[in-house]
Amino acid sequence: MKRRVVITALSITAVGLTVAQGIGATPPDSPSPSKDGYIVVLKEQDKRPALFASGKPRVDITATYGAALDGFSAQLSRDEVSELSGDPAVAYVERDGEGRINGQQTPKGVSRIRALENKALKTGDGKDERVDADIAVLDTGVADHPDLNVVKRVNCSKVDKCVEDEGMDDDGHGSNVAGIAAEIDNDQGFTGVAPGARIHSLKILDEEGRGSTSEIVGALDWVTAHADTIDVVNISAGYTGETRAIADAVNRAIAKGIVVVVSAGNDGKDAKSASPANIPDAITVSNLADGDGKAGGQGDFAWCNKDNKNKDDTLSGDSNFGPSIDIAAPGECIQATGNKNDYSNWSGTSQAAPHVAGAAALIVSGSEKPKDREGVMAVRDKLLKAGQDNWTDTSKDGTKEPLLDVHDAGVFKPAFADAQDPEQPGKPTEPGEPTRPGEPTEPGEPTKSGEPTEPGKPTASGEPSEPGTPEAPSAPGTGRIEVSCDSSGTSCDLDAGALGSADGTYTWDFGDGTTGTGAKVTHAFPKGLGTYAPTVTYTDRDGKTVKATATVSCADFYNQMCHGF
Repeated sequence: MKRRVVITALSITAVGLTVAQGIGATPPDSPSPSKDGYIVVLKEQDKRPALFASGKPRVDITATYGAALDGFSAQLSRDEVSELSGDPAVAYVERDGEGRINGQQTPKGVSRIRALENKALKTGDGKDERVDADIAVLDTGVADHPDLNVVKRVNCSKVDKCVEDEGMDDDGHGSNVAGIAAEIDNDQGFTGVAPGARIHSLKILDEEGRGSTSEIVGALDWVTAHADTIDVVNISAGYTGETRAIADAVNRAIAKGIVVVVSAGNDGKDAKSASPANIPDAITVSNLADGDGKAGGQGDFAWCNKDNKNKDDTLSGDSNFGPSIDIAAPGECIQATGNKNDYSNWSGTSQAAPHVAGAAALIVSGSEKPKDREGVMAVRDKLLKAGQDNWTDTSKDGTKEPLLDVHDAGVFKPAFADAQDPEQPGKPTEPGEPTRPGEPTEPGEPTKSGEPTEPGKPTASGEPSEPGTPEAPSAPGTGRIEVSCDSSGTSCDLDAGALGSADGTYTWDFGDGTTGTGAKVTHAFPKGLGTYAPTVTYTDRDGKTVKATATVSCADFYNQMCHGF
């Protein structure tokens, strides 16, 4: 089984409330060395690419060339790349790349819900236009991440009352969930369904993914008190059995015009026994197993987790099902932001739900916020009616829920916020620290609805250094370095042209022991895990200088990736 249950009891009150470890995927063993696409070019005097290639039986050759150049393309491991690079007949070996305008990737979940087909969404254009909506994420907290627009954080975990301006993500689950819903569409990482939407982080689960019914009720109380601000709530947590207090709190939030999206749970059973999944007015989301971002049932999950045996375009084997489910969304191997300035990869209904939360944010953005329950139900109806049926329901529950589909610009045409001051990225919430109400009448067991299949390695995070102050360069600029890295590999473009004029000199220290010159440079940083501080010194004709420093973090996350800040 991909997931296993680990239960640890913790006495909360005299009624014996216990909490449980999240029911989700167990991290797999380290995968065998992966192969990536490369182009192998032979030296000019050796014009026998087919013959050369035939002598390499271990190499997975995909094509040979003999006109534009002499060589072949192949799927190679790192060892095979090293071996071929040292072959006297080989001129060079170059990674096969995908043509992109920047280093950002569109995650498979966003592709599968057909976001790229909706021109109104502008998905993947990298222009950092932010959806004008507010999403509350009730989870393990959300990290301060350059690819997220976190405007408020509240801690409701292990405290007597919810405390504002506290509650960092010490687990990673909540940061991944937030990124799926609203990761910024820029030149790094991935992109969310509602890019740049304002995230309000409410921590209800601790570093082990455990929490209590009263903690989620306290968070919902805070959200409902801020109903004028919050548009959508995502709850990727599950509680066993009927919990009247949670149901009442969810329904009160909906009555105030807040769309509440919840995960179905990962027990592989009828969701009627899980709360808040069984609350009728909440939008409950099951988990579609999709491995390639498109319909057809031809994808797999070997690129992510060799132990994931789900069949492409079917209901995940661990997803809850039944009449309580409203809609399905992708939830296997979903890549998004991590909690250490990195990127992570998790699976579960926890990852399916924020796709729907992001889609709801697209509908209610700008001035389209619902005012009451009737308005919230209208949003739910739009989501369900827009859904696709191009998938296979293997649950045998007799009810095939629609699969989230956002390609229709008539339904999903978001309003984008005005450009924000990076120090003040969103509108503030109203002040106030509501206390948590009393214990629930029927306590349950909270569980995270998703666990990491194999989270990415954390990078050595750090804030970029502040640029130096020029004395008087001949053409003073902004004092910043623009960084754009490839979607795979370690190559990054660094542009310091804003520091001065073309008649000055630019000297680089890349922070990895190498140097360079030029206003615009391309540099390959070392492979593996590391953080570097490339620094450029601009000198004008009068000998006056100005310095600027950026940060580049690299990690071997299924494929080698670097990101610049």
